[in-house]
This record gives sequence, structure tokens and C-alpha cells, in this order.
Amino acid sequence: MDRKCFLKTSLVAAAATVASVAGAGRAFASPAQQAGETEGFDEIVDVVVVGSGLAGTVAAVAAAETGSTTLLLEKMDQLGGTSRVSGLNFACAGSDEQAAEGIEDDPESLYQDMRKVAEDYGDPELARTVASKSAEFYRFLTERGVVFKQFKNGGGHSVKRILWAGGGRFLLDPLCAHAEKNLADALETRTRCKVDDLIMRDGRVVGVSVREQYSFRYDDPETDDAENASGQARRIGARKGVVFATGGYARDKELLRAESAILAQADSMTNPGATSGTLKMLTSHGAQAVNLSLFRLSYPIPTEDVCWGMLVNPDGERFVNELGSRNDLGVIILKEMLDHDGKPPLLVYDSVGVELFRDKQRLEMSLAGRNFKNGSMYAFDTVEEVAEHFGYEPAVLAAAVDRYNRMFDGGTDEDFGKDMGALNGAALKQPPFYAMNLIPNNNYTPGGVRIDTSARVLDVDGNPIDGLYAAGEASGGVHGAQRLAACSCPDCGAFGMIAGREAAKREPVEL
Repeated sequence: MDRKCFLKTSLVAAAATVASVAGAGRAFASPAQQAGETEGFDEIVDVVVVGSGLAGTVAAVAAAETGSTTLLLEKMDQLGGTSRVSGLNFACAGSDEQAAEGIEDDPESLYQDMRKVAEDYGDPELARTVASKSAEFYRFLTERGVVFKQFKNGGGHSVKRILWAGGGRFLLDPLCAHAEKNLADALETRTRCKVDDLIMRDGRVVGVSVREQYSFRYDDPETDDAENASGQARRIGARKGVVFATGGYARDKELLRAESAILAQADSMTNPGATSGTLKMLTSHGAQAVNLSLFRLSYPIPTEDVCWGMLVNPDGERFVNELGSRNDLGVIILKEMLDHDGKPPLLVYDSVGVELFRDKQRLEMSLAGRNFKNGSMYAFDTVEEVAEHFGYEPAVLAAAVDRYNRMFDGGTDEDFGKDMGALNGAALKQPPFYAMNLIPNNNYTPGGVRIDTSARVLDVDGNPIDGLYAAGEASGGVHGAQRLAACSCPDCGAFGMIAGREAAKREPVEL
């Protein structure tokens, strides 16, 4: 349990029946107070939000700020989901930082940048909603205590617009502190509470079936959804609506394998609970799943900065055009790793290439050994030192470097067609040299339930499922074939705000 967040959180410790903790009375009536009026509900609130990452936290805060009693449920034993361990760069059109530097930007420009990499997949209106809400989400964050530490450029963005607060926790913690201070009578959070099913009445979602005191199987996450029977069953009513912000399914190897066998080989830094149980449950109620066959591979360093270096496999042989797209590069790397018993390739730069990095913040994190798993980069005086550190034959690696430099000087990549003229002088000639293993991560899944611009979950006929909303990575169709860098954060923010407010403004149903 994250004690920094919401002191009113229920610990659901060992009691067989857990009374609501925050705001007894108006905000959260106890089961005893509601006896005979609940149609089997153990407790009733206005809005239930499922998932405590950025989208879920934003949705819960937005709903509670309307005065609606809101219950935020998290199946894991701590709050924050994958968002808490993510970098969460924020692409925003209309920030104070842009204004201070005189940068002209608007939502249409951000939208166009997003759609350039979408390859006509996804719903353009959802992307337009993200872009149009980015400045509003910026105000939502800064007015509730978030402070951005860096303002920078990013690959694929036509102007400088990316903000960084220091990582996901630097977005979540201020929102939690705001809720603790201002929303204690309206908002409660609860960990170790897994939602198993929707409760429906006459086609409307009126609650959720849950298990409290749930213990996630960290030692076997792939079987957790199907086999974990821990916890105590309860029924929670939602007078107004239910919002799912349960994240993606990057840890669900079975589902990934069904879509693409190579994806199951990718590493992931997502929360261990990023499985597909919620997605399967929602589709069983008629929700349409979209874009499940799409994927987005990523790296500890920005994809657009891979191109300044040379990639070699464990045999010391170059095997790919380093200017490829994130997914093309990733698939080729994963196949190469399969051919070499899982050993990763080596990425080598010289000092010129490192200076060309667009995202210096992530470079600095890698050089300092603070760029998460497999993200460390090392500096060396010679290519021979690189070879010795990473276990390569010095003569073999030196031969690969020499050939690369000869092709660079000649202006033609005879092996893989890399545009040497686009490298701004970055060969492998100027020490110090920098190197790291490059392993693709599957940290984001584009597929999910289909939503409209009001964050309502749609069924297979395109009709809203009454009382059901989704936001963040639980939804699909927002970004298309590729999610532009730094656009997960504004997506979570835009549809988190929308889902929370839309659910809260509904007329309550009698329960």
C-alpha cells in the first residue's frame, strides 16, 4: 500500500466484511446502514474506477471533484500500476514552457503528428480528442501540484513540446496529495481488490463483483487470471457508472503469442499485473476489442537516437539498418536474439553520435546507470575496450567498425541500405566510444476495448454500453499502428478526465 496516497484508503486487512473507511455517512454508507435497500450489494457508491495508474487516478479525482462518491479499486498490493514506474513524458500543445520560448503550437499540429505514424489504424477522432485536451490536462496537473522539470524535443514531433516531471510517480504523488487534502469525503482507494465481473441491470452497468484481500501471484503472473481464487467476494454498487483504467496486457504471454509469436520473446517493464483478464471480461459483456494485433516495441533510449550508432549481433556482425522504425528494428532484433540463445545485440556509438541524441535526459540516465532494466550505457576509450567489456573478439568487432566507417566515407551502406548522408557526421571514429546492449521492450499494447470520444465503451454494433467507460491503455484505437512518443500521458489524461466527469454527471440509478 502506498501510504503517501490517500490516508483514507482501506487496508482491507483481515476482516471478512470490510466497512467503507472514508467519509462514513453521506459519502460511504456502511453495509448495515443499507440493509434491505441494496439488492445484494455490500456497499454502494456513485462511481467505481478500476485501476490506479495515471488514467485511473485522473478519472477518480475528476469524478470526486464533482462531489460524486468515488471508489478507486486496484488489484495489486500497491497503487500506481505501470504508470508509477514509467517515464511518462508528456506531449502537450499549449504549455507555459512553450509560451516562454515563443514556440507556436496548437492541437491540430499535435494531432497531425500523431496521425503520421498511425498508418490509418485507429479512430482519428480519438487522437484528435487527446490532442485537443492536452493543454487542459497540463492545467489539471499543474493546478494540483505537478511540477515539470524538463522541456525538450522528441522524435516525430514537429515542434518542441515534450514535458517531463521526473517519471510517473511525480505525476501521481501530487494528485494523491491533492485528493488526500481536498477529497477525503468523496474518494476512497482500495488495494488488493480485484474486479471479476460487471453487475448489470436492464442493460446498464450498476456495479462490480470483486474479491477483496486478493493476493496476486507474482511468482506465476501468467496463470493469475485463470487460476487465482484468493480473496473474499463482495458486490459493489455504482449508481452512476464504472470506469475501467486497468492498463494493457503486455505481461500476458499467451495472448501476445496468439497474435505474434515473436512478441512473447520481448522483455517488459510493465506492472506484473498487466494481463488480459479485464479485457476478456469486458468482451464477454459485448464490448468490442480493437487493434489487438498491433504492437509497439520500445527501447531504454529513444528509437530515433538508435540511428547514430551501429548494431552488431553476438557474433560481431552487423545485421540491420539502424534507421528502421521502432517495430521493424525490434522484430529483427528479437529474431536475432532467438538465433543466439537470447543474447542481445550490441549498440556502439562514437562521441559525435552521442552528441546528436535528441533526448539528452534519457541519455544521461543511461550513462548514470539509472535508466531502468537493461538501460545502462558505458563509455570507453577504444573499440577494443568495448569488445572486452561485452565479451566480443576485439579483432571481429574492430573489423565490423572498420567496414562501417568505410561505407560511411563512401556514402553508401552496401549491406543494409542505411542513409549515411542522414547521420550528420556520426560514424564510429571519434573516441570516447559508447556502448550498450539493446533489448526491445513490449511496454505498451495498443489494443483494448473500443471507446467513443466520451470514453463510453462500445459494443460490437458500435453502441455505448450504458454506464461503462474506459480510459488509458485499457482502451484501443486511440493511436493506430504506432503511438507517437510521449503521447501515452496525454491519452491517459484526456480520457481519464472525460471518463471520470462523464460518469459522475449521469443521473444516479436507484440501488
